[in-house]
Formats: sequence, structure tokens, C-alpha cells
Amino acid sequence: MRSRGFETDMPATATITSQSPSVAPGIPEAASPEPCEAEYPEGHWIAQSVWHGDAVRQATDALVSHFSEREDVLVAMELVVYYQRGNSQARLQPDLQVVFGVGRGGDRSSFRVWEEGKAPDFVLEVASPSTAENDARYKAGEYAGIGVREYWRLDPQGFLMGRPLEGYAASGGRFGPVEAVEREGRGIWLRSEVLALDLRSRRRDGATVVVFRDPQTGKEFTGELKEAERRLRIAENRAAEAEKRANRAENRASAAEERARAAESHAQDEAGLRHAAEDRASAAEGRIRALEERLRNVTARAARLGRES
Repeated sequence: MRSRGFETDMPATATITSQSPSVAPGIPEAASPEPCEAEYPEGHWIAQSVWHGDAVRQATDALVSHFSEREDVLVAMELVVYYQRGNSQARLQPDLQVVFGVGRGGDRSSFRVWEEGKAPDFVLEVASPSTAENDARYKAGEYAGIGVREYWRLDPQGFLMGRPLEGYAASGGRFGPVEAVEREGRGIWLRSEVLALDLRSRRRDGATVVVFRDPQTGKEFTGELKEAERRLRIAENRAAEAEKRANRAENRASAAEERARAAESHAQDEAGLRHAAEDRASAAEGRIRALEERLRNVTARAARLGRES
């Protein structure tokens, strides 16, 4: 379901032949020996706004979930694509990319076309005031040049593009608009042949997000469930941590109570010892007084006997 010629409001500069000085369309540059080893640093992503970040994460979550049973499908958010070996400046950083046939295993810090054997198949860029013009005028040509099969753009704010969602497919060396397969109310379903899914935009909490639909089953999905699950996990983790802190506080309180009881018992033991000592002292004093009394009696008797004799 490829489109006719490039007849959208995307600037004509995006209607280009898929030729690039470094990479032919869809064919990675040959892995020739490099004169020197280049550094390919990982990318850094800062969401342009709350809506921009939400739209990127929502679309990524939706496709990660959809392709979760496909080990040969890589779905990546903000992963830098290097497309010219030995040139770290020849790079693109799509908000979302889907690549078939490369596997999702491993912890990639970048995507190197010459190592993976191909360019991304599907790319989504989420527009922002600072990137919308560049996405429209230049990135289409760059993505076509490295062999990207479909290039999609989403406007989360609703006023940066002619339509909230646009899709373009490479055909005959040109990027042309994908076909609208169905109109539903105020929304339009667009067909992604690469993903084998239909896409349309939807307003959610004031922002525009992507809704996906499986044309075989009619099932729609947005990634909101995954986001809700993530928030639930965060809440559960916070609750578990709060419970741990409460348990630690309770243990400290129990230990303090135990120490208090031990101190009280010790004090009681000391008081008992003091009382016993006092009793023993009193008894000793009584015996001393009795002995003194006996001594006085004996002395008196001795004195009487002395006088009588």
C-alpha cells in the first residue's frame, strides 16, 4: 500500500533520491579497514517537554510490548545511529526506531549500521518547537540516505505540523506519504507496511500520542498499560521501601524498649541488693549492740565480785 508521489506539505527538500556520499540506500557501508579507530559515544536525551517525553515513551512502550515475543526485533528509544564507519559525526538519534532481523539482545550503547548489517526499518520523530523544522527539511533526506524504509512524525502539541501524525515510506528512491486505510470520526488510520500495523493520533490529557492497531485482530494499543504498570511498580517499590523503613523503626523501638526493660530490671536488682545489704547491716548493728550489752554486764559482775572479796 505504497503512496503515490510525494504530495504532502512536507517541504520538497525531503523528496530526494536515496543516494548518500557514504551509504547507498538500504545497504550499509562496506566494512573496509579504518585508517584509525573512531570513538562512537552514546547519545544523551533530554525531553523537550513533558508532552514530548510522554509521547516518545508511550510509543516505545507500545511497540516493545507488541514485539515482546519477537527476539529478532529491536525497539529502541533515543539510540544513536552511526551510519559511516570511522566518522563519529555521521550520526542520527531518532526518538524511536524499530529494526527487524538484528535481535534485541545485548545492551547496545549505539547502533552502528556497518556492524548490524542494515539501517533501522522504522523511525519516529516527535516534534518540538526546536526540532520540527529540522525534522521536516533535513532528517527525511538523511534517513532516506541511509536506507530507512519508513519515516514518521508526531506533533504532540498540535500546532507544529500540518497534521498531528504523518508517515512517509521509501519507494522508488523517494519518500512518499503512506496510505490512509480508514477514517474513524475525526481520526485517520495510516498503514505502516513495515510494522504491519495501523497508526493514528489521539489526544490524551491535552497532548497528542500514537495509537497502534493490529489490522488482523482490530486490537488497539497505546502503551498506556505499560506506563500504568511502571507507575504501579514505582508505587509498590515506594510502599515496600516505606514498609522497610517502618519495620526498621519498629525494630529500633523494640530494641529501645528491651533496653529500657533491662535497665529497669537492673535498677530493681540493684534496689534489692541495697535492701539486702541494709538488712544485713541492721542485723550486724543489732548483734553489736547485744555484744556490747553483754560486755557491760560481764564488766559489772566482775566489779561486784572484786568489791566483795
